[in-house]
Amino acid sequence: MAAIGSPNPISASEINNFTGELFKVTPHRTPLLSASGGLTGGKAINSTFFQFQTIDNATVSSVTPGTEGGAPNYNGRSRSAIQGVLEIFHEAVQLTFTAQAAYGEIVPFDLAANYKNSIDKLALEGTNPVNDEMAEQLQLVLELVAKKAEFQAFNGTFADGTAASRQMRGLDAHCNLTGGNVYFNDANGDGTGADQKIHWDTVANAMKKLYDAGAPMREPVLFVSPAMLLDLNKELVNPTVSGALTGGILPRDRNVGGVDIDTIVTPFGAMGLALSDYLPANKAFIVDMAYVAPIFLNIPGKGTVFIRDLDQADNARMGKAVYMEMGFDFGPPQYHCEIADIA
Repeated sequence: MAAIGSPNPISASEINNFTGELFKVTPHRTPLLSASGGLTGGKAINSTFFQFQTIDNATVSSVTPGTEGGAPNYNGRSRSAIQGVLEIFHEAVQLTFTAQAAYGEIVPFDLAANYKNSIDKLALEGTNPVNDEMAEQLQLVLELVAKKAEFQAFNGTFADGTAASRQMRGLDAHCNLTGGNVYFNDANGDGTGADQKIHWDTVANAMKKLYDAGAPMREPVLFVSPAMLLDLNKELVNPTVSGALTGGILPRDRNVGGVDIDTIVTPFGAMGLALSDYLPANKAFIVDMAYVAPIFLNIPGKGTVFIRDLDQADNARMGKAVYMEMGFDFGPPQYHCEIADIA
């Protein structure tokens, strides 16, 4: 979260493209959004829909030798297209002209009431750290937009806008598409048993699933909740815990798209480790960040992430909103893995 009275707040009068600011506004609370934006810068398109392709995994279990002077072996590969959609994010703030102007009053700002209590004011000394209330509120709204985009990156359920508002497809749904990877961590290993705590061997088995699917694993990052991280850490400090593997966490020694994250070591190689506040219940994800890109709709004359003025009619107040339409290109579903059924 931005500090109160941050030295470089969003100008209350500025209409600009804040795509870069979106990626940087709260990187350790929105690691997937921030890292993917840092790696790719995002893509601007001129349609609310987009497609990306996936290809079948070529496996070899036997070989038919070629014959001298004979015909070749024909081996065409199948490709399929996956449709994505851009979701609208539109968050606003309004305040009275008085609230914007009276920054010399140092009583905490009440967004609902938009006034300051004179009795409280007399009891305070000091300097108000916020000298532009609208700029401060817009900074906080931009943080909210970033967090909502991060939430949808994991939880979004695809909707094309015909029956309901357009909604992006999140990683939970993406990993469950045809060809996607889901590792079941329940007692039966198939989603029918009791949930179990995450272990290092859970992570290793999920990595093996990616390897078996032919995933390139160029920049894999494990996204876990704080509770899951504590369970993994228990195995490091107590190697007698069932499921423990020889390995470790190297704190903040890995940089993915400008976001400093931890590194963990598995039998299938090292990968990043990131905390997320927005994972679906009882699930973790291994995401190859090399194949994740935010997609934005380019609004003519505005850009992709911008601030717009809101009409306040005859009321003595001002209003502004942050607006963007975005989704995520996650690439082929087999490049990522959902770990389900975590207690």
